[in-house]
Amino acid sequence: MASSSILHPPPSFTAPPSLTMFIRKPIWAFLEEERAESTSGCLSVQEDHATQDEHTNEDVHIDAARPTKPHLPSRHLTLFDLVSIGVGGTIGSGIFVLNGLIAHSHAGPAVFMSWIISGIAALLSGCCYAELSGRIPSTGSSYAYTFVALGELPAFIAAGMLSLEFLLSGSAVARSWGDKVVEWARVQLSASDEVLRILDPGYNINPMACLVSILSTILVVKGIKESKFVTDFFTWIKVMLVLFMTIGGFMLFNKDNMIPLVPPEFGASGILRGSMSSFFGYLGFDAVCCVAGEAINAETNLPLSITITLCLVTTLYITASIALVGMQNYKMISPESGYPQAFLANGVEWASQLTAAGEVFTLPLVVLVSLMMQPRLQFALARDGLLPKMFSEVDANGDPRKGALFAGVLMTVFATFVPFADLDDFICAGTLLAFTLTNCSLIIMRRKSPERDTNLLGKLLARFNISAFGTCLMLSHGLHLIVGWIAAAIFGILTIFTVIAIQQKCPATSVFGETLQRPRNDDNRRYFTTPLVPIIPCFGIFVNYALVSRLSLFGIGLVLLYTACLALFYFLYGAKHSVARSEGWAARQYSSVEIRDDHDNIEMHDVVIPPIT
Repeated sequence: MASSSILHPPPSFTAPPSLTMFIRKPIWAFLEEERAESTSGCLSVQEDHATQDEHTNEDVHIDAARPTKPHLPSRHLTLFDLVSIGVGGTIGSGIFVLNGLIAHSHAGPAVFMSWIISGIAALLSGCCYAELSGRIPSTGSSYAYTFVALGELPAFIAAGMLSLEFLLSGSAVARSWGDKVVEWARVQLSASDEVLRILDPGYNINPMACLVSILSTILVVKGIKESKFVTDFFTWIKVMLVLFMTIGGFMLFNKDNMIPLVPPEFGASGILRGSMSSFFGYLGFDAVCCVAGEAINAETNLPLSITITLCLVTTLYITASIALVGMQNYKMISPESGYPQAFLANGVEWASQLTAAGEVFTLPLVVLVSLMMQPRLQFALARDGLLPKMFSEVDANGDPRKGALFAGVLMTVFATFVPFADLDDFICAGTLLAFTLTNCSLIIMRRKSPERDTNLLGKLLARFNISAFGTCLMLSHGLHLIVGWIAAAIFGILTIFTVIAIQQKCPATSVFGETLQRPRNDDNRRYFTTPLVPIIPCFGIFVNYALVSRLSLFGIGLVLLYTACLALFYFLYGAKHSVARSEGWAARQYSSVEIRDDHDNIEMHDVVIPPIT
């Protein structure tokens, strides 16, 4: 017989024929996917949903432990694992390269101030990710959040930007690691010319980048659980290395190196320029959001892991930067190899060698974490019909091996043959735009248009983005002209008044997401809530645009061209195969049923459950 405990399914949702590319995916659809994935493989977890078959009048039981859609591995990532992914994907060149570069060229001993400023800026976007990841704990990160808030096409563009962060950025790190191996072999190991020719044959070919990409691909193809162990291990080895460099630097600390704290040739503007550069050391903290579908207690652990990651990384960056400028005068610090050269200058050669070797040993972790995220992003896109079905296929363990192999081959080719000297700005701009779309998504989920003008919030948000970007662009490239000053002032005033208009004219939503959220009367869980919305998300957007505007016009132009290519692919393929347009999101996509006859025999069927009335 039917269970006495009835849990209503969500109403069916199918896109009308006239649907535009801005259809928004309801939150309950993500929650149903999340529920199906969380119960897969857990036979002890059974939820019987009672209804009746309209033809036989027999009792119908929906078995939540038997999802019909492809799913990732059951939830197995603990808070420790999530923090390891976040820290492992974030700490890299920020510690090993940026500290020396900023101290030598921008801020001097005040480099720690640059990290404090950029840490606060990163926290602005981090708050938005923390809330959205708890409310929408689904695979896809910015893609999922943008799909709910802005629609299908913006979500596809967000996914394309995330691919820059995961796929191309991982390739760039692999290539950088290959260059460091060559430098380490030549300087620290005094390798012969024959060995150096093998490591660096010329013609823009990087064999060591190829090697680390192939090894990372093998690990990811083997499965998330094997990759998880390697990530946990290497992350905390890397943290121990940073602690060693920091403690060693403080043991060699000379207070005379801290005078003057702010060198006159740099001044306050140098500290701000340093904060612009140091912000890129925080890219990667959002990686944990891409494995949300595999996180245990995702509503709590995802926001907590993002917060812990940002706090831990910021603390390590600040203390390590103070240690570096304390043990060597900022004018003498190497912009490329700060810590090994600083230890060497103090006569501690073994520490110099250990630091250089540790950097070579731990940096590939960033490559591995980046490659782990890309197949999961592809899975989310394919599940919604925006990529070929191949990318949503999983093996018996729930691992998207085909997607992992495809991403690994691409990363290997890019890392081996493509020089990234001219593409760094392109990658950074794309990542910052993904952050911006996430911040915009939170504003839309927490604010609503007044009844008299149902499109007001969208119009104000669009105006804010245009005016904020115009302000930052004029401040970065137009102040040498009077017209630039005037334009910057006009855009700046418009930006401020637009934020005030959103605050005053667009009231807060009574429920997160309003009509996109399925009411859950039994949901007493406490979620992380970003304070001061829309001020904090808008400030985060402004900071992102300020960083984008500091990049080369060539890099910004590449992002615009890339965005156009993404839109073209969407209209040529994604729009034609979109689940939103063809099927919609209905309960039948996530559940199977047990039909019991009078003799208590059980037969499994798919069922379409009528909408709740």
